[in-house]
Amino acid sequence: MLGDKIREARKKQQFTLNQLAEASNLTASYISQVERNLAEPSISSLRKIAAVLQMPLYQFLDDDAPQTQVIRADKRKHLILPDSDITYEYLSPTGSGSEAPKLEVILFRLAPKTWSRPDYAVHPTAEECVTVLSGRLTVDCVRESYDLSEGDSIYLRSNQPHKVFNPGDDVAVALSCLTPPVH
Repeated sequence: MLGDKIREARKKQQFTLNQLAEASNLTASYISQVERNLAEPSISSLRKIAAVLQMPLYQFLDDDAPQTQVIRADKRKHLILPDSDITYEYLSPTGSGSEAPKLEVILFRLAPKTWSRPDYAVHPTAEECVTVLSGRLTVDCVRESYDLSEGDSIYLRSNQPHKVFNPGDDVAVALSCLTPPVH
């Protein structure tokens, strides 16, 4: 379960609950509840924990099966977080260490009239290209916003703050390609 993976990663990196709490701006009691699977973290809380532990979000996925070069549609790793309006499917292999891919390809679905996240994402070393497969997206890059329709794409350079909004009445589906993968 998700909490077990967080606890295992925290202990492996020799963080105490208090150290992880302080570094992530979360409370130790909340992290303890998450680790004991009594509370499900929001996507923003999970991102904070993953950032402190220097782990990509996909490391917390339930499916531990090793992936090969071919990712079958029914074997994709999914990241579906509670209280989140976005879901992710990993189309490229995931891994760490010497097995880590240099490109991350993610299919995401964003619910109508919702944001991908409350804050801006900033990838210090990764560049990203997002292509809208269906629906519409607005990409907010702080100083400018870009309205994208089906078939449109946007290239985001490293360190470019951004978040995505679905202004439509239907779920928007998009493909995100990042290199190197975001941790």
